[in-house]
Order: sequence, then structure tokens, then C-alpha cells
Amino acid sequence: MRIILDSVLLRAGDFTLSVNAIFEEGVHLISGRTGSGKSSLASSLAGLNSVSTGNLILEGCGSPVLLMQFPEYQVTGSSVIREISSWGSLPDDISFSLFGADVNDRDPFTLSRGELKRLMLACVFAKRPDVLILDEPYASLDSSAKEILTTLIENRPGITIVFSHETEYVPFGLRWKIADGVLHRA
Repeated sequence: MRIILDSVLLRAGDFTLSVNAIFEEGVHLISGRTGSGKSSLASSLAGLNSVSTGNLILEGCGSPVLLMQFPEYQVTGSSVIREISSWGSLPDDISFSLFGADVNDRDPFTLSRGELKRLMLACVFAKRPDVLILDEPYASLDSSAKEILTTLIENRPGITIVFSHETEYVPFGLRWKIADGVLHRA
């Protein structure tokens, strides 16, 4: 199972990001300054944005699942229980109790940002995708939730690509950095 980015260019206006990389099973951390293209790359890996040139190839894995930086962008359910269902997850999955996500009929938009982030993380981990892409997953979490997230990332099979400024929490894995419009091994 692997993702190959062969001579990929991502463009948006004057911005260009050049990527030649192979992501195999395990944890990959991608860091970089604000505006360096991390979220654009995450969206392209998930198939939400097309690449301008080059080839993005998924070998031996299902469609990637992306948890966006701002969890409210992905809410589709009118209640917490419906949101869980929209991910194809079951509310009794261990992920919900680990993250302390209350399974109820509350409107997800009434949750705090941290509560909503924990709910969405529980949904993606309960889904158990081959490829999991996490854009700033540690944002809005308290230290306890960050530790739980780190443990889940460490123990997850498949490919996990974490885009984050909070590099101290991400488990050891392959580290990449975006600088000057190019993705480099760090």
C-alpha cells in the first residue's frame, strides 16, 4: 500500500507547490509555515483538489479519508448521532469513549471547537480507513486528548499523513517539510 506523487505541481494563483514523494504504511508528518500549501496538499491527497500536472497514484489502498483543519467544515448531520452515522460509524465504537465524545441528539454546531474536534476524530478513527489524512488534528485539543490522539496514530495500521504545526506530539515517523514551494524530506 502506498501513495506516489510523481512530479506533482499544485497551483493556485501565484502559488505553486512541487511534490515528488512516496508515502508508504506508517506515520508521515508534514510541517511548514502558514500558507506553505499543507492544506492544499492534504485536499489533493484526499481527491478534493486535482493536481495541476504530474501523477498522484494510489497503490493497493482505498480512498483516503481527510479530517480538515476546521471540523465544522465537514459536519453533515443535524445531531451528533446523525453525524456519527454519516461517517458510517457506530456510536458504540471505542473511539468515542476514548475521545470522551458524548453520543447524543445535540446539534453538532452547539459543541465547543474542542468537543467538535474530538467528535470528528472519533468518527474518522472508527471508520478505519487505509489512508488517513489529518490536517492540524491537534488544534483545539487539550493535552489529554492530544495524548489519546498520538496513541491512536501510533497504533493505526495503514498510511497516516499528519499535517501539523504541533510537531512535538506527532509520533516518530517519516518527517517532511514544505519550504520554498517544495516538499522535502526533513
